Amino acid sequence: MTRVSIKDIAEKLKVSSATVSLVLNGKDQSSRIGKDMAKKVRETAAEMGYRPNMAARSLRTGKTKTLGLIVADISNPFFAKLARYIENMADANGYQVMFGSSDESTVKFKKLIDLFIEKNVDGMILAPPQNSEEAIMELVNRRVPLVLVDRGIEGLPVSSVQIDNARASFDLTNILLDDGCRRIGFMAYNIDLPNIRKRYEGYAKALEKHGVPVDEDIVYSVDFEGFEDNIEQAVATLMNKDIDSVVFATNRVGVQSLIALQSYDYRKLKYASIDNPDEYLFADIDITCIEQPIKDLGERTLDILLRNIEDPKNKVVEYVLLQTNLTVFLRNK
Repeated sequence: MTRVSIKDIAEKLKVSSATVSLVLNGKDQSSRIGKDMAKKVRETAAEMGYRPNMAARSLRTGKTKTLGLIVADISNPFFAKLARYIENMADANGYQVMFGSSDESTVKFKKLIDLFIEKNVDGMILAPPQNSEEAIMELVNRRVPLVLVDRGIEGLPVSSVQIDNARASFDLTNILLDDGCRRIGFMAYNIDLPNIRKRYEGYAKALEKHGVPVDEDIVYSVDFEGFEDNIEQAVATLMNKDIDSVVFATNRVGVQSLIALQSYDYRKLKYASIDNPDEYLFADIDITCIEQPIKDLGERTLDILLRNIEDPKNKVVEYVLLQTNLTVFLRNK
């Protein structure tokens, strides 16, 4: 099948190829092309099955209209929803998104970055794993537009968008403390990740406010590799520590913990978690949740990235902390 060209459309409409090109590249208004003509060009292009030659456009503009997105784990409901929002909003702005999961591995993270560079993406959105500072600074030095999402790294000149992690965890823990809990366990994976560390700090601050000492013996951080087995072992140990409640640092930790807790008298405990409460609908318990504003996270992140792509000279670094919504004792029966 012969590819329809701009020249073909121009000949059919009896206008110049330049007019058609300006319209199809979104420059009709700045070029003072009439609305009726612009509409006719777009309709004719659609009728004739015109598809832009992306390779040629890339050579001409220096842009591929593609973005790279690296999350920790695309199977995680939080990251899956975030990726979906970003993909939809990018599409509305004329961009396509390439996805990758780092699995919290710095090595895999770097491989994905190298792949995206090879594919000439116009910019990247990254949820950085631990010890990824060097890889990120390489992008900064190469002047690749990028924004960190869900996690920020202090000391790096890179924009980031995340929730106020410390405040969210403080509020959650405070709810349990106000309800009379004093032996509050803390379950997380990789507590050295910047966002998880902040959540631990919020948990500790709430305990301190109520005069309850932090007991590191009931604070658990599991590895991403062998995650399910690690959670099961941590839960088995935690249930022998005379706890009355648990704060889950993420819903992936919370859901897997509650699955493991089915073998115990788990209904005697009270629970709180960061992330969407919908993930806990399988459980027959009450749970207090901090719901992350996933759509806002995606919108703010993409907005910053597109501004940086459009203005390569922009050196403004933005650190955005979004507020969260508290759902108190959601009934899941």
